[in-house]
Amino acid sequence: MKVLVLGGTRFFGIHLVDELLKSNCDVTIATRGLTSDSFGNKVKRIRLDRHDELSIINNLSDKYFDVIYDNLAYCSNDIEILLPHIHCGKYVVTSSTSVYNPLKGDVKETDFDSITYPYINCKRNEVEYFKGNVLLRLQYYKI
Repeated sequence: MKVLVLGGTRFFGIHLVDELLKSNCDVTIATRGLTSDSFGNKVKRIRLDRHDELSIINNLSDKYFDVIYDNLAYCSNDIEILLPHIHCGKYVVTSSTSVYNPLKGDVKETDFDSITYPYINCKRNEVEYFKGNVLLRLQYYKI
C-alpha cells in the first residue's frame, strides 16, 4: 500500500511511520525538510510547504497514494488548499487530544460535539490550536 504521511518526523508521526513500515507499506513522508528523521532509505521524502499552494501543486498533484495521513493540518485553510491537489483512496486527518480543550483527562470523542462550533475559513495565524482544529474538523465533515 502506498502511504503519504504529512509530518512524519515528530511526535506521533514518528510512531505512525514506524507502524506503517512494520506493515510493509510503501511510505513517503512530506515535510519542510527542517527536522531530520531516523528512517534512512526505508521511506521516500517529499519536501514541501503545506501552507504554500504552489508547493503542494508542484509536489503532490501528479501522485497517487492509497492513504494520506495528515498530521499537520492546523485549521480549515490547511485542508482547503490541500484537497484539490491530492489523489488518494483515503484521507485521514490526525490530531491530539488538545482539540478537546477545555476537557481534560480521559476524554472520548463522544464527550465533544464539534458541530456546535460555527464554521469559518481561517488561517493558522488567525486562531488558537484548539479553535483551529475544531474548525478543521467541521470542514472535514462537510467534504
